[in-house]
Amino acid sequence: MEDQRMWEDLNTDCLVNIFGRVGMELLLLDIPFVCKSWYKASLIPSCWQCIIFPDFAADQTFDTSHQGVEPNTICQRFVSEFRIDKSHFSSTAFIKCVINHSRGKATSITLPAYCTQEAVEFVAHVCPELVFLDISRYLLLTPARKLISDLICKWENLVELWLSWSYNLEKILSQISVHCKSFCSLRVSYASIHKDEALTITTLVPNIKYLNLRSADFDRDSLVSILRSCKSLVLLDVRDCVGFNEADEEILKLSSHISKFMCEGSKEELFIIP
Repeated sequence: MEDQRMWEDLNTDCLVNIFGRVGMELLLLDIPFVCKSWYKASLIPSCWQCIIFPDFAADQTFDTSHQGVEPNTICQRFVSEFRIDKSHFSSTAFIKCVINHSRGKATSITLPAYCTQEAVEFVAHVCPELVFLDISRYLLLTPARKLISDLICKWENLVELWLSWSYNLEKILSQISVHCKSFCSLRVSYASIHKDEALTITTLVPNIKYLNLRSADFDRDSLVSILRSCKSLVLLDVRDCVGFNEADEEILKLSSHISKFMCEGSKEELFIIP
C-alpha cells in the first residue's frame, strides 16, 4: 500500500488533460474544491481552451433564496458557492468571468442563446486564438448577432463557424475570406438558401470543405450551383431541407465526388390548395 498513488499526486499535465474535458460546471464549481493541487491545476489556461456556455433565459435570475431548494443551474450554483451579491451579477458578468480563466488561450467557444453586445465584444478582444466559434444558439432577435461580421477580423485563426441564420451571411463570409485564411467549415442551420446566399458561398468561400445546411429552405438551382462550384467539398449535409427531392438524379450525380453527402428527408415544397 505504500506505493499507492493519491489523486492529488497526479502529474499536473495529466490533470490538465483531464480537466479540459470535464465541462464547465465541474471545472468551475467542483474540481477546485477537491484539493490544493486540483485547484492550482484548474487555474491553468489549457483547461479552458474549450468553453461551452449553458443557455441563459432572457430574464436570467441568479436569485435562489426564494426557491427553498438547492441551486439548480450552473449560474445559480456559482452565485451561491461564491456568495456573490446577486443584485450585481448578470449573465454578461458570468461570461466574462469564465472567459478570463482562459487568459486569451481559448480556441473553441460556444456562446449562449441570449448574449449581450458587451459579452460578444469581450470574447472578440480577449480570445484572438479562436479556431471554432458556435453562435448557432443565438436567437434571431438577439441584437448582438449583428456584431459578428464586424468582429470576424479579430479571429484570424478561425477554421469553423456555426450559425443558425443566413442573415448578414454575405458580410460575415466576406470578412472570413479576407481575414481567416484557414477557414474551411461552415454550419448554417434552418437557413434560407436561395440565389443570393448560394452566390455568397460559391464566391467568397469556394474552397470550403465542410458545409452543413441541414433543415434549410432551399432553392433547388442554388444547391446545384453550390455542387458545381465548390469542388473541394468532402462533406455536405442537406438533410431535412425543403426545396428539392432527396432522390433528385441530377443532384445525386453532381454530389458523387463528395465523400459524405447527406440529403435524407429532403423534399420539394408542397403547395396545399384549400
